Amino acid sequence: MANIPPFSTFYVKSYTATADDAFRIEENMNLVLDSCNIHVYGNDALYGNSMAVPGIVTANSTVWFDAPIRPFDLMFQNRVAGNNTTIVIIGAIKI
Repeated sequence: MANIPPFSTFYVKSYTATADDAFRIEENMNLVLDSCNIHVYGNDALYGNSMAVPGIVTANSTVWFDAPIRPFDLMFQNRVAGNNTTIVIIGAIKI
């Protein structure tokens, strides 16, 4: 069997909102994922880009993208002020 590090091309990042402003999880604008799942825990979240966050993801649900995506472009926000949400992004890094 080849000596390949486990999950060498697998991306996982989590963030829990501590304020009600829109936030991004990934600061590396060069990172591209072939596909990804976005899990939302605790409370509902809004999501979109730096211009607007019109999408709604309910708590304990998952949104997925089956095309290349740059996590840096995604913005999230608590749907209800004070109801902090946790966002987890899991995906395959484009190599």
